[in-house]
Amino acid sequence: MSSISEPFQLSWPTLNQQKTTASFKQQPADFRVREVLDVDDEGEGEHQWLWIKKTGANTRFVAEQLAKFAGVHPRNVSFSGMKDRNAVTWQWFSIQLPGKDTLDWQQMMLEGVEVERVIRRTKKLKTGFHKANAFTIRLRDVADTERFEQNWQALCSQGTLNYFGAQRFGFNGSNLLNGRQWISAERPAKIAKGKRSIWLSAMRSYLFNQVVAARYQQYQFMPLAGDCVMLQGSQSVFIAEQWDDELLSRLASADIQLTGPMPGEDGVGNVATDALQFETSQLAQFDDWIADFAKVRLKAARRPYRLLLQQPELMWQNQDAVISFTLPTGSFATACINELIDLAVTENDENSVE
Repeated sequence: MSSISEPFQLSWPTLNQQKTTASFKQQPADFRVREVLDVDDEGEGEHQWLWIKKTGANTRFVAEQLAKFAGVHPRNVSFSGMKDRNAVTWQWFSIQLPGKDTLDWQQMMLEGVEVERVIRRTKKLKTGFHKANAFTIRLRDVADTERFEQNWQALCSQGTLNYFGAQRFGFNGSNLLNGRQWISAERPAKIAKGKRSIWLSAMRSYLFNQVVAARYQQYQFMPLAGDCVMLQGSQSVFIAEQWDDELLSRLASADIQLTGPMPGEDGVGNVATDALQFETSQLAQFDDWIADFAKVRLKAARRPYRLLLQQPELMWQNQDAVISFTLPTGSFATACINELIDLAVTENDENSVE
């Protein structure tokens, strides 16, 4: 059984062991993220949607300031996903203001925040509404450009493991420790919904990383009987009882993806036979975690095991590598960067780019 006082492992093996070095995130402009979400201006409705560019600003803080400017409770402000603080990011926010004209948002003076577009819609922006994030990242002073190019080509061709980044777990694993201490109580205390979500997410993300790392070390990307697979671009899943030529072809073309567990009170979720045996054996030491998930009725889910880059590009500016790519919602760019250079993410920037 796991102990809540033990030090948590916060790094996992990468596919590529031969890396070079470079400077990462020396300034916010080195890490640019644009939410991929096209929405129409309906011209009416009680929800004012803002397309915001923020520099060095925390998503939740910006949401609170929008609420303050509009004179409403922060719960009236919605966003699809959190974006890094130490970055330049573009994302949508929506503010519910029934019966009010469109506010003059240009009058909101907030350092590092620019309202670039305002539209009206009849519905609010829901969490997870966008499907992807587009990244442009500058890695400065690359030590070995030839090695970097080789790593980049490997990353583009085979992708990487869909690890949750170290940011998810908090500074020195604080989100994990706090979550474990909270949920292990006989009757977990009532806490703020946001804090509860962060702690539970950190715990499940940790278990996912553990299983995925072990799976790759033993089987690489080879499928197992009973794997749960997800249709590309959706959350639809089914069990591959046996792998025939058609399923193998769909897997090779990335039409379907192998998945790993986001455990809940019902264990690892929709998986069977060999894959089920493997996952449950890897999580046996965390049986107490999974048992405690029942206290909050947390249901198991599945997450793609492999992370594939969309629209990857590399451009050199002297010794700086400028890379761009698009990733599905909830994936971490640091999982990709860690295949290129030695990377240690220690800041608790935000929980994710989601």
